[in-house]
Amino acid sequence: MNIAIVNCVNKKHPGKQQAQDLYYGMTWDAKIAFVKQAYDEWYILSAKYGLIHPTTIIEPYNMSFRPDKRFLKHGLTQELVDIKTWGINVINASKSLDNEIHWHVGNDYFNPIKNNVKGIRIKQMPNHSANTKKYKDALVMYNEGKTLEECVEYISKPLPKNPESEHTWIHDVYGEWYGKSYYLWKQYPEQKLDQACLRKVGFGKANQHKGWRIKH
Repeated sequence: MNIAIVNCVNKKHPGKQQAQDLYYGMTWDAKIAFVKQAYDEWYILSAKYGLIHPTTIIEPYNMSFRPDKRFLKHGLTQELVDIKTWGINVINASKSLDNEIHWHVGNDYFNPIKNNVKGIRIKQMPNHSANTKKYKDALVMYNEGKTLEECVEYISKPLPKNPESEHTWIHDVYGEWYGKSYYLWKQYPEQKLDQACLRKVGFGKANQHKGWRIKH
């Protein structure tokens, strides 16, 4: 039996509900679609609740392993994780999982426990856009008959330089446009777009720049 463990994300729906329904976002959706299809079981590694089953009922929270300016920007109160206590709880909870474990988690989640848990960590890409593409591609690969090992190897493989993918961009005034942020920046000089800010949107590090956003 193969088991996947995925980390939680910042975006959460309001109200108490099952953990698998609480979180949302393009990377979350792509990752969960893949692990549900490719693994026998999966669990969530939560910054607040530790290692939990997807059907566990939990409430929204604002916790992080380190200070995050995004919380302040949106007027949210941030609570920092007690890393030592959190790590001990996760290590103990993972001992009941006897099968092959793949940790689809970021460094902040894995570093506190890496020397004391079973299984292997599946390396994540450095930005949301690349990570999303990796998991979407992996799902297609798996459905086309590739093995789980081949899929996770692809997910972990580093991207070449300038890994930004082409996107369908959308703007309320200019409509839709397809391509990379650099060419969008050249396409509309009258908007005086900031190339660096637009690139952040392309990499999933910002939601929009002067009205341009990625169509999902």
